[in-house]
Amino acid sequence: MMVDDLYKEISERIVADAFHSRGCHLSVLCEDIYDNSFWRCIIEHAEPSLKDKLYFPNPHPQGTRGKNVLKKFKDYVNKKMIICVDSDCEYLYENNVWYIDRYIYHTIVHSRENFQCHPLSLNEICKQIADKSYDFRTLFERISQEISTLFYIWIYLKETGSYSSFDRIVNNEQFRNILDFHNIQFNSLEDKINLVLDIERRVDIVLKNIEASMGEGWYQSVIEYEVPLIRNKLIEQYGINQEEILLFFYGHGVLENLVEPLTIKITDLLKKLRIEEVRGELSQASENDLNNTISRIENASKQDVKTKIGNSFLYIIYAIEDKYIKAIQQKLVSELSCDGETEIIPGKRD
Repeated sequence: MMVDDLYKEISERIVADAFHSRGCHLSVLCEDIYDNSFWRCIIEHAEPSLKDKLYFPNPHPQGTRGKNVLKKFKDYVNKKMIICVDSDCEYLYENNVWYIDRYIYHTIVHSRENFQCHPLSLNEICKQIADKSYDFRTLFERISQEISTLFYIWIYLKETGSYSSFDRIVNNEQFRNILDFHNIQFNSLEDKINLVLDIERRVDIVLKNIEASMGEGWYQSVIEYEVPLIRNKLIEQYGINQEEILLFFYGHGVLENLVEPLTIKITDLLKKLRIEEVRGELSQASENDLNNTISRIENASKQDVKTKIGNSFLYIIYAIEDKYIKAIQQKLVSELSCDGETEIIPGKRD
């Protein structure tokens, strides 16, 4: 059997199994089982009639799928079987990306992990745990500005095919190190400036290494001419502003090395601040009432922050109306609704 015929047969089997054996109306191929909950929420929110009617098959015998496996199914997608993947920002530097197509959906931002780092979602977590707010948006916008030049150079190297010459300097591990929160002095809420300055210093070191490898003339040319062109292209073609670059930086690095430890630290500092406020507010209360109130704050703060961050994309799907989530959902509604073809998803809304 030819390879193409094999994947066509698997696709047909997946669709048949979904409908006849499982009573599902849509099969969704994701890169990994951990991506299922994210895409399930997006799809069901966009198309409520599909709630509990989604089948997430595993077309690979080894369990994990990844883009390379899903790409082999790209010619067989339709209203009964779709593909959902992380973009990894490939569409920003490649002209013909396979996942820019009908019935195939990508995160737009770098990956699912970036959606777990939304400032408004993280603020909701702070309010739940510490009963106080924190301005993640301004902080993340500042960090985005600090890392933007390096991100634009990364795009330039990818576009020009020069990346392999510099991959020892500009790579995902380097992105992790630049954002690493763990060794930063952050003992009060005002110490956020230490975080920004440390990231700025780390970026400068990487840029100096790139300059040393490129040569001063080439590097200056890239900084003066290519970087502004790429920045303007991202704004004009994709609406990606400089203040949003953290959404498009390496997702695992942003989540694991920055957002998780930072949010854990901030919620702890906010909890302590809230307790001090309560002591002042209840200065006339009995010792027992004061201790009971403080105990409630302490108990709330014991919630697992990492788990809450893991589910934080729910805020931007169900409440906040993030523009990138909205764009994905608009594409879903457009393509999965009746468009002149035979309607194959029962129970659709008009």
